[in-house]
Amino acid sequence: MKQKGYFLSIGAGINQVPLITSAIQLGYSVIAVDQNDRAPGLALASLRIMESITEYRKILKVVSEIPMQGTIVGIGTRSYGKATYTTSYIADKMKLRYASLACVEICSNKNRLKEAAKKVGILTPEGYDLSAGISKNQFPFVYKPSRGNGKEGIHTFHHSEEWEQYLKSKKKTPKSKTLVSKKKSGTAIIEKEEWIAEEYIPGFEITVCGLVQNGDFFPASISHKDVTSYAPYLEKSHILPFLHTELIGEILLNCRALVTATQMNNCPFVAEFRINPLGEIYLIETVPEVGGEYLADSLIPNYFGTTYFENLVKLLVGEKIKPFSQYSYLPKKYAGVFFSVPPQGKSKLIRHSEFYVQGKEKLLFDHKLKQPGDVLKTEDGNGTRVRSVGLLGPTQQNQTIQEWKESVQQRLGSEFETF
Repeated sequence: MKQKGYFLSIGAGINQVPLITSAIQLGYSVIAVDQNDRAPGLALASLRIMESITEYRKILKVVSEIPMQGTIVGIGTRSYGKATYTTSYIADKMKLRYASLACVEICSNKNRLKEAAKKVGILTPEGYDLSAGISKNQFPFVYKPSRGNGKEGIHTFHHSEEWEQYLKSKKKTPKSKTLVSKKKSGTAIIEKEEWIAEEYIPGFEITVCGLVQNGDFFPASISHKDVTSYAPYLEKSHILPFLHTELIGEILLNCRALVTATQMNNCPFVAEFRINPLGEIYLIETVPEVGGEYLADSLIPNYFGTTYFENLVKLLVGEKIKPFSQYSYLPKKYAGVFFSVPPQGKSKLIRHSEFYVQGKEKLLFDHKLKQPGDVLKTEDGNGTRVRSVGLLGPTQQNQTIQEWKESVQQRLGSEFETF
């Protein structure tokens, strides 16, 4: 296959491999960036840059000095947060395709995102002014960092006594979460993390994955998400198909409005919504990222038969992509990604269960995310989950979706020692 040019991969960890592999299969040579010399994606790359993915200026300098037999025609990342900033920054400097820095900034700050969403008529949880105090009729409410991710740091307070006790405990421990940034001079600046309070929305959550090309939104999947009953609401499962077909039209309208509101273009798209008992759709967050949870690399291709990462690479190098025509199709089988989560608070993993498949289930993967002896704090978010399995499930005639989910979670259960 004739070499088409270079694709720059910001990151080369295990999650980045599907993106790197798809670029190679489409005929592009890969330049991979990672500070870990054992990152699996480095072995697949034609050129390797050993650098932290947050060092965007250093990466740009090295890339501009590398002698190449061709040009860089695309850039992408599977990571999140600062890696997205790096990708956007380099894409801007090299005139490549990715979400703009303005878009990344809007999506990274929950207050700015809410302002943008409201302007296009998208519902968001009502924000509360902490300086004015929380009134009794505002309980329960959610308290979280404005730039948080992975469910880290989220609290829900149901009564004023809980909130007052929390404030007292914070006064005793003055150290607060901070953000560290650097000026061009290299001087470190410590910025205090901003926290926000907003109304608690009851109901269930969904995740929407897709791509944005030339201003058009291409949905790839809408999945139902289950979370723990306790904050910070660790994600327990992502299920296909999405059975509330009556809501799909409005969900997609919201996603297209978000694309406009956030100036999102030529990039991946993921959004989370919460749907209350009245069927009202509230935006929780959206980012120009692939998203995790094994949706793009396992659940979507195995359930719908569509190739998410092939389409993503085509988008990032400027090739016209095809719609994910199967995203709203309702096959007769269920499918899901399930996680074993620790009990609320602090605990230690004792052992993993022996997971087994039932009937016509097909095991897609079984990943041990933590090892026996690991100490876990649920306040640290999704990173405390200990195991994940992907399954193509039984036919819908054999079990209800709720029965199947309960069966899988029971088989996936791990043993913990609480503190």
